Amino acid sequence: MQFLFVLLQLGGGLAIFMFSIGMLSNTLKKTASARLKSILQKATGNPIKGALTGALVTFVVQSSSVTVLLLLGLVNAGIMNLRQSIYVILGSEIGTTITAQIVAFNVKMFFYPLIITGFAMKSGCSKEKLINVGEIFLYLGMIFLSMKIMTDGSSTLKDYPLVIQLLVDFGVYPLLGIVAGALLTAITNSSSTTTSLVIAMGIEGVIPLNSGIALVIGANIGTCVLELIAIIGTNIAAKRTGVAQFIINVFGALIFFPFIEQFATLISYTATDTARLIANAHSIFNISVSLILLPFVGVLVSVLKVLIPGREEISVSGQGRIEDKFLAVPALALYEAEQEVVRMAFLVSESLKNAKMAFFENDEHAIKRVDQSEQNVDILYSNISTYLNKISTITLSEKDRTTKRALLHIIHDLERISDLAENIAGYSVHDKFYFSDIAKKDLAHFFDNTVQVYKAAASSLKKKGEIFAGDIRAMEHEARELKSAYRNKYILTLRDQEAGLTVDAMYPAVLKDVGRISVHSNTFAEHVLKIR
Repeated sequence: MQFLFVLLQLGGGLAIFMFSIGMLSNTLKKTASARLKSILQKATGNPIKGALTGALVTFVVQSSSVTVLLLLGLVNAGIMNLRQSIYVILGSEIGTTITAQIVAFNVKMFFYPLIITGFAMKSGCSKEKLINVGEIFLYLGMIFLSMKIMTDGSSTLKDYPLVIQLLVDFGVYPLLGIVAGALLTAITNSSSTTTSLVIAMGIEGVIPLNSGIALVIGANIGTCVLELIAIIGTNIAAKRTGVAQFIINVFGALIFFPFIEQFATLISYTATDTARLIANAHSIFNISVSLILLPFVGVLVSVLKVLIPGREEISVSGQGRIEDKFLAVPALALYEAEQEVVRMAFLVSESLKNAKMAFFENDEHAIKRVDQSEQNVDILYSNISTYLNKISTITLSEKDRTTKRALLHIIHDLERISDLAENIAGYSVHDKFYFSDIAKKDLAHFFDNTVQVYKAAASSLKKKGEIFAGDIRAMEHEARELKSAYRNKYILTLRDQEAGLTVDAMYPAVLKDVGRISVHSNTFAEHVLKIR
C-alpha cells in the first residue's frame, strides 16, 4: 500500500508538471504571438543564427517536439529548406535544456509566493500584459510545486531496495537506461517530463549520476517518436526534416554511450548536488552534440537524401500554405491563415477585373476566368474557415482573438464579392437583353467607384498599411449616392422609351449587384481595420 502511495505521488507530481509546463508554454506562445513566424523565417543559411533561433523558439514553446512540428509545416510548405531546418533542430536541442536547468533549483517553499503572486495578478489585473506575467509566475510556481511532490515521492523510494537496484542498473548497463528513458519520453511525449523526474530523484540522492545520464540520453531519442509519426503524408523535404532529428539524437547517443562513465566523472566537477549534475549533463550533452554536428550539416543533408531519395517539391494542397502542424502554436497558425486570406483577396480582385472585362468589353475568355476564380475562392473559403475554427483561442492574445473574428468576417465578404462578380460576368451572355452605351458608361463608373473601396482594403491587408475609416465611409457614401442617382435616371428613361423592356432591362439587376459589392467591400474594409 505504501508503494502504491509513492507511485500515486510520483504520478500526481508528473501530471501537475505536465499540466503546468503546457500552460506555461501556452502563455509564452500567447506573449510571443506571430513573432515566432518571423523568428523562424529569419533562420537562413547562417548556422549560428539558425541554432540560436531553434534555441529561442524551443524555450518559448517549451518543447523541442513542437519546434520540429513547426519546422515540418514550414518545410512542407516550401517556406524553409532542409538545411535551414537542421540548423534550427540543432538549436532546439540546446533550448530544451533550459527547462532542466530551471527545475534543478531546489527552491523549497519558494513556490508558494510565486503561486500566490501569480494567481493574484491573473485574477486581479485587467491589463493583458500583467495577466500574462501573472500566469508565468503561477505556472512556474506550479512547476516547482510539482518538483516538490516528485521529490517527496522519490525520497520514499530509498526504502525499496529493488527500485534502487534497478536505478543503479541503469548506470551499470547504460543501454537499459537509455531504452527506459526513451520509452518514458515516448509515453509522456515530453523529454522535459522525463528529465524533471530524473532530477527530482537526484535531489533526494535516489538515483546515481551515471543512471541519470543514461535516462536523459534516452529521453532525447524518445522525443523523436511524435515527429516520426507526423512526417507521414508530408512531402520528401519534410520527411527528411523529421528523420534528421532522429539521426541527430541517435548519433549523439552513439558518441557518448561508450564513454558514459568518463562523461559522468567530468560532469562531477561542475556541481556538488546530483540534481544540478544531471541538469548540467543534459545541457553539456545536447550542446556538445549540436556543436559537433553544426559544421557537418551538409554531410547530414547528403545522408538524408540517400536514405530518403526523391526530388523535393513544395506541397500544393488545396488549402495552400496553411498546415495543421501550425496549430501547435495558435498565433503562428493565425498568421498563416491571414496569408491565405491575402491570397483569397487577390483572387477576388482578379475576379472583379475579369468581370469588368466580360461585361463591359464582351470578353468571352474573361467569363471563363471569372468562373475558375470563383471555384478557387470557394475552395479557399471552405479551407480557411475550417482552419480558423480549429485555432484555439485559449492561447491567443485579445488582439489575436479580434483578428481571428475579423478574418472570419472578411472571408465571408470576399466569397460574396466573388459570387457577385460571377453574376455580373454572367449578364453579358444574355441573348434577349442588351445595354445601351449610356447605361454601360454609368454602370462602369459605379463599378469603378465600388472597386476603389475594395482595393483600399485589399492593399491594407496585404501590406499591413493603414486605411482610414473616414475615407471608407466617404467612398461608401459616394457609391450609395451614385446607385440612387442611376436608379432614378433609369426610371425616368423607362418613361420615355417604349423599348425599355428589352434595352437596358437588366440594368436594375446589375446596379443592385454592383451596389452589393460596394456594401461587402465596405464591411471588408471595416474588418481589416480591426486586425491592425
